[in-house]
Amino acid sequence: MTSMDLHSILTGCLELTLLGVAAFYAGFVLLSYITYGPRLRPQLDLRNPARSAENLVVWAGIKLVALLVPVGKPVLAMLSEASAEVGDWFLSNLHHESR
Repeated sequence: MTSMDLHSILTGCLELTLLGVAAFYAGFVLLSYITYGPRLRPQLDLRNPARSAENLVVWAGIKLVALLVPVGKPVLAMLSEASAEVGDWFLSNLHHESR
């Protein structure tokens, strides 16, 4: 039997919480990128610093996605081509009876 102490339980809960926050943030940034595009400007209001900080963090995420999208397209094209070549190789090496 395994014993679980309080530290491992709290560490696991903290990791799950951080993973959930990161997933929520990534989804919010991608949704904002799709909705508003890469040219979204952050709305800063000194009377509401929490909302301004949120807008600034989302804007930074959108800029990161805008930088990664042009890099990702050639990588995905290369992976797609490699996948097609592996599929052709696999089909060509099958036994004649199994085709």
